Amino acid sequence: MDEGKDKAPEGVAPAGDHEEPAAVAPSPQSAPAQPSAKHPLSRFDDAWTRLEAKIALWVLFSEMAALLMWVSLKGMSADYKPGVLDAEGAPVPADTSGLAFRGVFSATVLGLLAYRLTRSRKERDRTIAVTVAVLAGALGSRLWSSSGSEYFSNLLNWMQTASLLTLFGGLRGLVTRLTLWLALLGASLATGQGKHINVDVAMRFLSPKLRVPVAVLGWMAAAAVCASGAVGFFDHIAIEGHKVRATVPCPADPAKDCDKTFGAKFAEVRVGLSNDLFLAGRQLSLDVKTLPVVLGGHKYNEYMRPAEWNAWLKGAAWTSHFSADDVRAQLMDEASPAATRLPAVNVPGTGENTNGLLVRDVDFIFPFGLIMIALRFVMRSLLAIFGLVSVDPDAVHGDVDIEKHHAPKEAA
Repeated sequence: MDEGKDKAPEGVAPAGDHEEPAAVAPSPQSAPAQPSAKHPLSRFDDAWTRLEAKIALWVLFSEMAALLMWVSLKGMSADYKPGVLDAEGAPVPADTSGLAFRGVFSATVLGLLAYRLTRSRKERDRTIAVTVAVLAGALGSRLWSSSGSEYFSNLLNWMQTASLLTLFGGLRGLVTRLTLWLALLGASLATGQGKHINVDVAMRFLSPKLRVPVAVLGWMAAAAVCASGAVGFFDHIAIEGHKVRATVPCPADPAKDCDKTFGAKFAEVRVGLSNDLFLAGRQLSLDVKTLPVVLGGHKYNEYMRPAEWNAWLKGAAWTSHFSADDVRAQLMDEASPAATRLPAVNVPGTGENTNGLLVRDVDFIFPFGLIMIALRFVMRSLLAIFGLVSVDPDAVHGDVDIEKHHAPKEAA
C-alpha cells in the first residue's frame, strides 16, 4: 500500500525532486534572418529613382497649378456677352465662358461653405443645405457675370505679354514644356525599372545563361541610340534656336565650308544661354516692380515713365553681355516725362521683344532627358551584370515600389 503511494505517475517528476529546465541556446538555423547589405549600385539606383520621382511630382503639381491659373484667369477676364443681332441683322455669337466659370466657382465655394457650417447637423439636413448652396451659386453667377473682368484681363495680359512668363511663351508655353519634361522623367523612371517598351520574344526562347548578355547588349545599343539622339537634338536647337552657324571656312581652303565642331557650337550656345539668363533676371526685376501696380488695379503698360525706365536700365551690367551702343539705344527720352513704356525687356541690338526667348533654352531638356535615359540603360546593364536585377521577361510586369524596389533579400 505504502509503496504505490510514494510512486509518481509515469512522466511526472516526484514532489520535491522537480528540476528547472535547462536553458537551450538557439541554434544558428533558428536565429532570425538578417538582411544583407545592399550593393552600392543598388543604393545609387534607388537614390536616383527617388530623386526623379520627387522631381516628377514637383513638375506635375507645377503643371496643374499653371493650368489652373490659366483657366481661372481666362474665365474671370471674360465678359458675358449674350447672342445679339448686329446693325445689319446678322447674329453675333454669344460668349458665355466667363459666366460658366463664375457659376462653377460660385457653386464650389458656396457648397464647401455650406458643408463646413453643417458638419454637426444630420446627414439629411447637410445634404439639403449643400444642394441648395450649389444651386444658388450656379444660378446666382448671372448677378456678377462681368464683375472683375477688366481687373483680371489686365492681370492676364501682363502675365502673357510683359512678365517672365512671356519669355516662356506665356502660360500655355510653360505648360507645354512642363508636359515634355514630365514625359522624359516618366521615360527615365520606366527605363530604370525595366518597364520601357521592348520586344522580348527572342528573350523567351533563350536559356537563362544567355539572357543576361543579350539583355545587356540590347540596353547598351539603346543607350547609344539615346546618346546619338541627344547630340542631334543639341545640334538642331543650336542652329535653329540660337542661330549658330553650322559651317565655318575650312582652314586649308577658306573658299570651302567645313562643318563646325561640337565644341565650337557648344561655346556659342553657352554665350547665348548666358545672355538669355541675364535678360530673364532683368525681366524678373521688372516683374517685382510691376506686380504691386497690377494688383492695385492700374494698367501694367501705363505706369513706367522715362526716368524710372532709364534708372532701371542703368542699374545692371548690361555691357557685360551686349555692346554699350546697343544698350544706350534702349534709353528713353526724358524730355517727354509723360511718355510710358511697356515693362518688358528687349534684346539690345536687335530691337526684338523677348516673347518666347527662353523656349530655345528650355528645349535643351530634350537632349538632357535623352542623356539621362541613356545613363539609365547603362546603369541597368551594370545591375544585370552583377545579378542585382532580373532579366526574366515576365519580371517587369510586376508592381514596383519606387521607395522599396531593389530591397535586399532576407538571408535563407
